[in-house]
Amino acid sequence: MRSFIVVLVVGIRKRIGSLTWLVCLVLGMSASFAGLKAATPSCPCTLAWNPSPDPTVTGYGIYYAEAGSSTTNYVDVGMTNEATLFCLSACTSYVFYVVAYDANGVQSPPSNLVSYSPSVLSSLTVAPTATGTVNLQFSAAPGTPCHIDYTPTLTPPQWEALGSAIADTNGNVTLSDTVSANVPSRFYRAVSP
Repeated sequence: MRSFIVVLVVGIRKRIGSLTWLVCLVLGMSASFAGLKAATPSCPCTLAWNPSPDPTVTGYGIYYAEAGSSTTNYVDVGMTNEATLFCLSACTSYVFYVVAYDANGVQSPPSNLVSYSPSVLSSLTVAPTATGTVNLQFSAAPGTPCHIDYTPTLTPPQWEALGSAIADTNGNVTLSDTVSANVPSRFYRAVSP
């Protein structure tokens, strides 16, 4: 079985010999694993990779561990090329690698290690609409209570609560704000207790 390389750059492919592989860490994607829950709320971590060209491959597995730990965890993800982990602790360093396996369970050599430290919340995305509403979106561990605050100025900030929500089963949080034309500016922050 051939080995493959995992890279942590979104949108860039790495050529190793005659094979091209891609892995990226993306926050807030919608895939999930049944039964995995966050030990300490953290933003979902998604790994993605190109399929192996080896016709004997029947699935993939992800190995991960806290950096420096001798305990390694394994998640069998089947024939998918993208998997989201919700079971990571926030602000903890992890290392990951991916293997392919055949029908007999024989695994390929591991990919290179990818390091990552999940945050509690992803970055907040602000998307104005034509109707004057602003859609605010971010990701957190599924079931995490969150809220968004706003302030008209940052000198000094005068944070007020806009609204609260609980991250859905995919870790997504969306709130909307109707902004008056009389408001020259508004700043937002996502908060998790």
